[in-house]
This record gives sequence, structure tokens and C-alpha cells, in this order.
Amino acid sequence: MFQKKLLAGVLLATSLVTGMGTVSAHAASDYYTTNPKIIRTKKTVVYYRDAARTHRAQTVKKNHYAKITQLVTVKGHAPALKTNTGKYLTANKAFVAKTAGYQNPQKYYQVHNTQIKPYGKVGYTVKRNYEGIKTWKIMRRLGTANGYNKYNQATYNAVKAFQRRHGLKVTGNVNEKTWVKLGFSKSSFKSIDSYVAPLGAHAWNGRSAHIEAMIHQAYKYLGKPYLVGSSSKPIYGTDCSGLAMQALYAGGIDPAPISAIHHAYPGNEWNSRNLWASKKFQHVAYRNRQRGDLVFYYQPGTHTIWHVAIYLGHNKVIESWPPRIMVQPIKNGQRSDVAGIARVFH
Repeated sequence: MFQKKLLAGVLLATSLVTGMGTVSAHAASDYYTTNPKIIRTKKTVVYYRDAARTHRAQTVKKNHYAKITQLVTVKGHAPALKTNTGKYLTANKAFVAKTAGYQNPQKYYQVHNTQIKPYGKVGYTVKRNYEGIKTWKIMRRLGTANGYNKYNQATYNAVKAFQRRHGLKVTGNVNEKTWVKLGFSKSSFKSIDSYVAPLGAHAWNGRSAHIEAMIHQAYKYLGKPYLVGSSSKPIYGTDCSGLAMQALYAGGIDPAPISAIHHAYPGNEWNSRNLWASKKFQHVAYRNRQRGDLVFYYQPGTHTIWHVAIYLGHNKVIESWPPRIMVQPIKNGQRSDVAGIARVFH
């Protein structure tokens, strides 16, 4: 009799370790009775290939997130949860918890699970000292490109001359009418401004997936030219903070009022400084840097922020630095004065 009780105790302990068990082994109230939609694991849990949970697939650790498509009950077995990947895990509340999804602590930037719409007005008129992709296109079209896409006096004069020749109101500024007359599509006047990287991770994905979504977006720009004040589609280039902002959008972070739309406005090429100054990132010690962190740099000899890159791990970053977007060592001959590290995801 004693041996039977001991064996039963061992079997129950085993079921608790893996999240296995039968209805009789645990009270029905210990299990979800309706689909929790999204769960977070509270401890190490086994994924199975079948609802009866007899064929192991993999083990997932604490704080793993999953989307649940169905609550399944197989006769003689405890309730199971079917994930959107087709695998099954326990519905035992001791192992999994219903959640709204992965999220940062409240004092930091919150992780968005719907498409981000950046702050600002789409379809801005391009004027003197504006930068960005529209300025870059205008200067190339009018022959005033000089390697630095800033709407300078020469471009202003060239626009006025173009407007006179084509019967347009002579302002020196490029509104939608002048833009179209220059030969660009009407739709691009707004689509260049409004581009925002699509979300690459969802509420049922955890921290690692959000970091990888951010880095994956940055890699879409690899090899494209460094273009000051630019933060638009991957077919174009960006500058350093323009790259960081689109990567943040892909990971579900909106650093408003810092915005890809306003990035072309005069002075906004230094959004690296605004990102560094934000109190909604956690600043961590250089020695504690992790993949997905933002790396900020001082201008040599000063304490002025002038650059930001995305840390990849193994002392490498992806960055936009003249002449192009590239992967580089975290410190090199062009910039090595690291101001600090900002953590995006917690």
C-alpha cells in the first residue's frame, strides 16, 4: 500500500514538472475552460505534437508567449491548448497565464500590436533647409545635387525658375502641384512621407521576436546610401536616426513626437539626440549591452550626441554612416566615443 502511494506521488510530481496530467490528477478549476487567446508560460513547459500530449515536440522556458487557437479536451486527458503553430501545451493555470501579450514596463515605450501611424502631417511642402527623400529627389531632378540633400539656396532659385517656366505660382517651395510638374507621381508626394515599417512581431511573440523584427527591418536598408534627414521606404537610404526609427516601428515602438514624417524638417536630422534624451528608454551600462539595444555616440572631444546605431551582438552594429547603411564594429576609426546604451525591449 505504501509503495502504491509513493508511486502515485511520483507520477503526480512528474505531471507537475511538465504540465502533463489527467483530469483526475488535478481539479477542473486548475485549467482554462475557454480559449485564453494569448498565454505566457509561468515556468518551463513542454510543447507536444498531439492533443493527448504523448509526443514531445520541444521545451519552452518561462515567459514564452503563444497565440492559442483552440481549447482541446481529449477523453481521459487534461485540457490542452492548441497554438497557432499546430502544437499543444497544457491548459493548467499553474503553467500558463492568460495575457494581453508581450509588453514593456509602463514607464518605458509601450509595445504596439497594431500598425503604428507616426506623428505629423503627411504631404508637407518642401522648403529651404528641409532634408529627406523629397529634397533628395528635387535636387537630383533640378541638377543642384551636391552630395548633401539639404534644400539650399541654389535649389530654391532653381525651383523658382522652374515655376516661372511652367506657369506655376513662384514661391521657391515645392508643393504638390510643383512636385507633379517636376515629373513625380502625385501619390509619391504623400507616400514618401507616410511610410512606416510594418509590424514584424505580434502580441503573442516575446521579447526576442520583437528584437529580431527591429533588426530585420534595419537589414532591409543594407547597402543603401546615407541620406541626411531621411526615414522612408527601404528602396531609399536613411540617416542614422532615420534607420533607428523605422527599425523601432517594425518592433512595435513609437517614439512620438520623434517621427519619421518630421525627420526631414529643419533640425530633425539630429533625432539621435532626441532619442538619447528620451526618458522612455532604460539606459544600461556599456558592459551590459544586448542585441537590439541602441548605441549612442558622442562627437569626438564633446559631449554632443551625433550618432545612433543598433547593436547586433558580438561587438557589431548596423548603422547609417556615410556613405551607406552597413554593419560595422561597435567602435571604429570614424566613431568610437560611446555615450551610452539604451534598452528598447525588456
